[in-house]
Amino acid sequence: MSTLGNLTPQRHLSFAGTYNVRDVGGYPTASGGTIRWGTLIRADALHRLDQAALAAVAELGVRTVLDLREDGERAAAPDAFDGATLELRSLPIFADRLAVAADVPLERIYQHMVEDFGDALTAAVRALARPGALPAIVHCSAGKDRTGVVVALALSVAGVAPEVIAEDYALTSRYLGAEFLADIERRIAALGLPQQHVRDHAIACPPELILSTLERVNERHGSVAEFLLAHGATSDELAALRTALVENPEE
Repeated sequence: MSTLGNLTPQRHLSFAGTYNVRDVGGYPTASGGTIRWGTLIRADALHRLDQAALAAVAELGVRTVLDLREDGERAAAPDAFDGATLELRSLPIFADRLAVAADVPLERIYQHMVEDFGDALTAAVRALARPGALPAIVHCSAGKDRTGVVVALALSVAGVAPEVIAEDYALTSRYLGAEFLADIERRIAALGLPQQHVRDHAIACPPELILSTLERVNERHGSVAEFLLAHGATSDELAALRTALVENPEE
């Protein structure tokens, strides 16, 4: 039996010019509540949104867009939000060292993120915890790796079980296919990164990968919350994020 709960049409948001935009609402939490729908959205690149998609984003009430891509990625495909009344925040995870990750196995990339870029991951989670930041969209180029880890950390703070987070992570495989692969290959080539990176990494999203990443965080820090606290978050910020994301917790 799936642990994903009630999968509604709201899960995947079909915005023109995107492949992998998903609402992470509806997931159960340890407190007995659920993640609020329309509050945290994960996405791939947003540079080709048309007017209908921009209107849909406005209708969702999105206040913040967190772009986890590196400077070169953003320059090649800038977000299509000119004139929109929301806050665009650039929080690159790899600090323009994306090429370093291109030549290593995907498992090592995730290990690299949590061991060497904890400050950047935490900055993204803290940005979601700011007063008035939500609803928010978190995105990178595929909406899978960098976005996947940040969303996993945020959902963990909210009390979502690791196996549910892993199933949400693996949903990406439904939406990233041949058309996406051809598109991302062109963008990676323009950045001068190895094409092998695309073939090995761009679509793979086994649930075991995010589970092992969360396990690594727990082994080294005791919990996701302690990991975030060790990299600059405060207890008040984590409590605020939990409150903002979770509805109807048991008292």
